[in-house]
Amino acid sequence: MKRLLMTLGIAMILTGSPLGQTAHAQNELLGGVADIVSGALSLPAGVLAGTLGGPPVIGTISGAVFGALNTISLTLRGALRLVGVAIPVAASLAPLLPIFL
Repeated sequence: MKRLLMTLGIAMILTGSPLGQTAHAQNELLGGVADIVSGALSLPAGVLAGTLGGPPVIGTISGAVFGALNTISLTLRGALRLVGVAIPVAASLAPLLPIFL
């Protein structure tokens, strides 16, 4: 029982620590940037995969459609992840800003 309480206490300290929150923010920041870059590269990759994987015209068209859908979804997800990181950072930095900004 004592060991369980000790483990639970350590877990609560580690999950609420600023180091854990900083690591989470860095993970979300890098993940958001990676999603946006992946979204930009998804359209050419989809066209290439569709062209090489199927009939030339139909494969190219289907690859362009799926590539465009992946581009939109990955870019949107990356942007939302970046906004999700920016809001807590801005809230924590707001007291440090001068009044007259």
